[in-house]
Amino acid sequence: MAEPDWSDYEAAVRDEIGVPAGDEERIRRAIASAMAYVTGAIGGYTVSDTVRADCVAACAADLYNMRDARLGVMNVADGTLEPFRISSDPLRSVWQKLNAAGVPTGGMVIA
Repeated sequence: MAEPDWSDYEAAVRDEIGVPAGDEERIRRAIASAMAYVTGAIGGYTVSDTVRADCVAACAADLYNMRDARLGVMNVADGTLEPFRISSDPLRSVWQKLNAAGVPTGGMVIA
């Protein structure tokens, strides 16, 4: 089975990040990176297309939003700066989903 094109995930990612139009290049890069990260995390295991799509959308949304929270500080809608701890792990929102789908992940997994 061929790997889906990045545009197959675009609508789900746009919905996740709340950007209905514009910023195509940044969204494309986030999705392309997310596809590579998720494929690597799944490795030789098999997951359904639904699980893969959910993982790619979650990872791409995190990657897209990381730029707006450099050094752990995020600009909030009212113009203030709020401190947020931002994980440097691009798969932070994916690990539990893969575990639930039968792909062993996390600190106890030895590669």
